[in-house]
This record gives sequence, C-alpha cells and structure tokens, in this order.
Amino acid sequence: MSTYPSRPVLVAAIGSRCPYCGEPMACSLRHPSRDHIRPRSRGHALTADNQAVVCRTCNTDKGSLSLGRWLNRLRRAADPRAGNVADFMRQTGIEVPG
Repeated sequence: MSTYPSRPVLVAAIGSRCPYCGEPMACSLRHPSRDHIRPRSRGHALTADNQAVVCRTCNTDKGSLSLGRWLNRLRRAADPRAGNVADFMRQTGIEVPG
C-alpha cells in the first residue's frame, strides 16, 4: 500500500488552503501536490508523517530544502509565507529556527 496521499485526497484538497502560503489550492499554479516535509533527497523516509498536501507553487519553491532552511530563506526575503511555514512547523513538532 502506498504511503502517498491518494489522488482522492489531493482532489479533496482543492479549495482548501495551502498550509505554507494560506492561498486556496484550486488553479493550475496552486493545484494540490505532495510535499516531503523532510526531503527524501536528503535521506528522509517516504512515510505518511513526512508528507503534507501543499500547493504546487510552494512545493516547487521549497524544492529539496528542509523546512528550516526554506523558512530562513523566506525570512531573509521578507516573504509573507514565513509566518505560515513557522506555524506549520510548530503544529507538526518541527523545531523552528531562531
């Protein structure tokens, strides 16, 4: 059995808000996608607790960065998503960098 959010889960997320940017996930740029919270490219597991449904725009922007490194980059750029990302990290038990 796959640990990925299933297609019905992604379809059901249409219209809900991205936990990273807070925008509704609906159009092609903000279509729901699967994000590995801790990047697989950095050796982290393909498990359900390491995945989130986020908009494609945020997922692409985060790329293979950890949430902490991406948050630091967002803060340096004064990106308004930084607050949402920090909140998401707190809610999922990930340490928020200073």
